[in-house]
Amino acid sequence: MTAVATLPMYFKKDDDAPKKRRKRKTLAHHVRTIKNASSNIRERVNQELYKRNAELAVRNKTLALLRTLDEIALSAEKVEDMAQQIVDAISKELSFEVTAISIVDELHMMRYCAGVGSSNERLAESLKKICRTLPALALMDAPDTQHAMETGEKTYSNDLRRVYAKEIVDVIKKTQKETKIAASTHSMILPLRFGNETLGLLSLSTSRSFMNASGYEYEALSGIVSLIALAIYKAKLYQDLQRTSAELTDANMQLTNLDKAKSEFLSIASHQLYTPLTALRGYISMLREGDYGVVVKEQAPILDILDKSATRLIELIKSLLDISRIESGRFELNLESVDLAEMARVLVADLLPNAINKKLELTFHEPKAPLAHAVVDVQRIRQVMLNFVDNSIKYTPAGKVDVFIVQEGEKITFSVSDTGNGLETNDISQLFHKFIRVGGAARFHTEGTGLGLYVAKQIVNEHHGEVTAFSEGLKKGSTFSVVLPIEGSASSLKVGEKASVVIKAANAQ
Repeated sequence: MTAVATLPMYFKKDDDAPKKRRKRKTLAHHVRTIKNASSNIRERVNQELYKRNAELAVRNKTLALLRTLDEIALSAEKVEDMAQQIVDAISKELSFEVTAISIVDELHMMRYCAGVGSSNERLAESLKKICRTLPALALMDAPDTQHAMETGEKTYSNDLRRVYAKEIVDVIKKTQKETKIAASTHSMILPLRFGNETLGLLSLSTSRSFMNASGYEYEALSGIVSLIALAIYKAKLYQDLQRTSAELTDANMQLTNLDKAKSEFLSIASHQLYTPLTALRGYISMLREGDYGVVVKEQAPILDILDKSATRLIELIKSLLDISRIESGRFELNLESVDLAEMARVLVADLLPNAINKKLELTFHEPKAPLAHAVVDVQRIRQVMLNFVDNSIKYTPAGKVDVFIVQEGEKITFSVSDTGNGLETNDISQLFHKFIRVGGAARFHTEGTGLGLYVAKQIVNEHHGEVTAFSEGLKKGSTFSVVLPIEGSASSLKVGEKASVVIKAANAQ
């Protein structure tokens, strides 16, 4: 038997070796692919992270800037001061080589430099010095800014001369040349609008193109522009209110001085007229009584006319004197406890002959129960009551005049109702102003002055009372009332006091 030689197992031929080599190559290829993919992913992630970090940085800067702008808007009072602080903040936070705010003056169709700044300190100082010295520009002087004004949309420009005044452009170019900073060749003009009104323009200039700006950068600028527009609107409104207030204060002072001069003139003129008129009336009375001889029949009517005319002038002068005293604070009330019902009763009796002469029925309606007293100046309140009753007689062609006095709680009301000419509703609110004569009064009686009711209102107001008027219309009569507090009530004056009526004509209602 022949022996067969055998090889050890580890020298045995491996038929699977090619497959294994292919597997190893395939595995290595996959590993390389995975490594490349991983590298690409890391690169994209890094790029995205960089983008996100850049966006976050801009957003953080924007938030900080918005807070700063909000503080500026709250603290600055003048538009120009606020604009300068705003451009300084924007230049610092967002690193614009040039930032400017111009304000629109719609009234004069002009635009003026309110603030200009730069991230470069030297340029910023140069620009600040020149901004306030620039003349206002007509709105159409800068083509690109005019386009932004008309459309209300942001506008781009690559020419500084189409954005800024020549003086500003010269300073920018000179400083950039001397400091060798990048030229500001790209500009964006943003209209500052509030509602439908363009208040001004925000101009931003930089060395990089705005076309490469990201969406969030534009979003940040949009928020800034909105806040600036609101701040400028509020500042302009505040300045307008201050200017209007100052003008009104000045006008009010002038009116006060004129009113004072008028009151002094009335007082002087009235006193100068009162004395000779009193003497004139006295001599007329003496003539009528025959002190200088018998008055012939033909002279009597003339003397009557003279006496009535002198009396009307004296009454007018008395009213003017009262007004001048009221408006200068020299109209004093001497207060005492008075039975108003008795005062009204006597007053009606005194005026009864006037009513009889006009064939009118004048009736005093006695109160059903005794009334409390009131603390008043007897002479002045009687003057008011007399004015009301006398007016009713005067402006009632036919019919009757009824006088009432009643007490309701802590108030006493004296009222006069007539069947006379009446008043229109719109006239009632004007009745108690000086020199105002409304409705039938102006048409039927030319001798009235429109002073009696004005003086009456001032007197009653000072007694803590009120006057009212009511009418259903022309030819339907009217009712005038005086309401006064009873003695001892919370609003009553005190006996023995002296009160000065101090009411300026401009404020009298």
